[in-house]
Amino acid sequence: MAERIGPPSPRAALARACAALKVFPLHGVAVLPGTPTPFHIFEPRYKALVEEALATDRILAVPALLTKEGAKQLHPPLHPVCGACVIEQEERYPDGRFDLVVRGLARVRLGPELAPRRMYREFQAQILEDVWPAGGPAALAGALEPLRQLVYELAQRLPPESGVAALAEAVAQMRDPSSIADLVAAAAVSEPEARQRVLEELDVARRLELVLEEVAGVVLVLSKGKRPSA
Repeated sequence: MAERIGPPSPRAALARACAALKVFPLHGVAVLPGTPTPFHIFEPRYKALVEEALATDRILAVPALLTKEGAKQLHPPLHPVCGACVIEQEERYPDGRFDLVVRGLARVRLGPELAPRRMYREFQAQILEDVWPAGGPAALAGALEPLRQLVYELAQRLPPESGVAALAEAVAQMRDPSSIADLVAAAAVSEPEARQRVLEELDVARRLELVLEEVAGVVLVLSKGKRPSA
C-alpha cells in the first residue's frame, strides 16, 4: 500500500513560496516569527492575494513601508527584511473582505520584484536564519534572566487585562532565546522603528539586548507613573 504523504509543513511551504512570495505591505507593522497578528483585509488587490493564498499555500509576507506616504502609492519602496507568515484563521465576509490571524514563520529578505502578473506584488525572497554565539543557545541562558525579570516586573505594573501576566508565565517556561526575544518584542515593543530593528537583527545575542533595552524603557516609564506610548 502506498504511503500517504501529507501536506507540506508551513516552513516547507514557505521555502517553496519564496520563488514568488506574495506581499501585503503595511506602514509600521513587523510580524515576528512565532507570534500571531490579526489583519482586516478590504482592498481589492489584497482580497485577491488572500483568495490565492487560501487556495494554495496560505503563505504571505508583511513588509513595512519605508514611509507612511507609501500607503498611497501603487508600488512604494519596502523594508527588504520582513516577516513571512502562514494564515492560521480566516473569516470571509459576503462582500469579499477577510478577517485574518496570521502567525510569523520566519524572517525573510525580499530580493528582485517579479514582473506584474496579478493585482498584488510578488518577490523572490530568501529565508534568513538566526546567528548564534559560539556556544549556541546555551551560551545565552544567562542573558535570559534579566529579560524574564523585567517581563515579570512589567506584569506587576500593568492590569491583568493587558495579558502581560500570561506573557511572563510563558517566558518563564520557554528556553529558546530567539523565540523568547521575538515573543516579548511582539507583546511589549510598540514603537514601529524599534520593532523593525528587532525583526532585522539576526544575531540572537544582540536581539536579546535590543528587546531588553526596550522593555527596560517601558518599565522605567511605568515606574514614574506614566503610560508608555502606544
